[in-house]
Amino acid sequence: MELTGGPSVADFTFEQAAGSDTLPYPYKVTFTNTSQEEFLYQWNFGDNSPLSSEKSPVHIFKVGGSFNVNLTTVGTNGNHSITKVVAVSDACSNDFFNKLTGCANGEWTWSNDGDAIKVLSPDETTVYYSGAPAGCQIDDVYKFNADGSFTYDANGQTFDVQSGYSCQAPKANASKYRVVATAGNRPVILLNPIISGTGRPFIGTTDVVEGDKYTVMSYTANTLTLRGLIEGSGGVILEVKLRKNEPLTLADIKNILTGGSSKSWKLDPAPGANSIVVGTEGNPSEYYGGGPLEPNCQVDDIYTFTTSDLISYNANGSTFNGGNISPNYNCGSDRSYSNQTYTFGPVTGGVAGLATLQLPQTPPAVFIGTTDVPAENVYRIIDITPNRLILRAGSGSGVVFQFRFIPQ
Repeated sequence: MELTGGPSVADFTFEQAAGSDTLPYPYKVTFTNTSQEEFLYQWNFGDNSPLSSEKSPVHIFKVGGSFNVNLTTVGTNGNHSITKVVAVSDACSNDFFNKLTGCANGEWTWSNDGDAIKVLSPDETTVYYSGAPAGCQIDDVYKFNADGSFTYDANGQTFDVQSGYSCQAPKANASKYRVVATAGNRPVILLNPIISGTGRPFIGTTDVVEGDKYTVMSYTANTLTLRGLIEGSGGVILEVKLRKNEPLTLADIKNILTGGSSKSWKLDPAPGANSIVVGTEGNPSEYYGGGPLEPNCQVDDIYTFTTSDLISYNANGSTFNGGNISPNYNCGSDRSYSNQTYTFGPVTGGVAGLATLQLPQTPPAVFIGTTDVPAENVYRIIDITPNRLILRAGSGSGVVFQFRFIPQ
């Protein structure tokens, strides 16, 4: 609309509706037009929403913050414009909601603690189960957005309680959540029903909890402990620990690799794990897509890393020969080694990885995984959790070998 005419006097007042104990609540602001000599109105709420021609509109902001709200009025003697800064308070004024969402989108994944999952008796005197998440569970990500939307990313598979405690195709989950934060009580997270797909929503494990309700037992900016009551169990308690999903530092990576002191890893022997693949940087399994480990000389190989940058290999009697040792691809002599110094550092050169391990000498004197890894004897940590380690041998310019390890 083209605004024409002479001066009018534009003005307005505003008031935000009271907040709610259920977060996030609608950020509703009532605008009262106090202009003079006007008969047309145009509101710009400063949040990229459509313009309004109402006299005294009620507007809902999607997020809180400061907005430059402009009102232009037209009267019989012309137009006039006024802009005021409107401060919209939102659910982020609540400390828990602030830390959960970061006032935008907060991503959470499993804690690295060994008791990240607990199952307790109703009176909390007996611990029925305490342990770390499963291999396909540890990389799950739960995103709590400040607008109340919820996203679950299985990153491959969901560890499904209802399917015999096994890794399955990703499960559907809620698309929205609410936080109930009442004075004097612990915050509670409530998941909305699943819209598409079957099953019940969940945080952490897929155990069905009463009312899809998780009570916040403790929280910081980086840690979160939740409890729910397992449905139909008579009050059995499920407790899960999460941590903020943030990029790991080199210190974090080394701590997981070494367990804070010394930690041993072995090639994953599970059927279908394909713990050794060979290919190129663009397609690590291009040349060899994996298969079962040699039961007589690969499944018992143990690699131990320490915080003092020492690596030891225990072949337990026999080492599997690669393509560089005769007889090729057969069990051969024991090539164990002890306390070899490795160099731990960042990844350089624009290739994939979180950190690098540079081993001394050249294979097969010292190696990880197989004897015929690239001669540069450098290994990139592609992914690491307390229950999984993926190493890629090679600088990326030629053939690469990728290994999947689990803790010994």
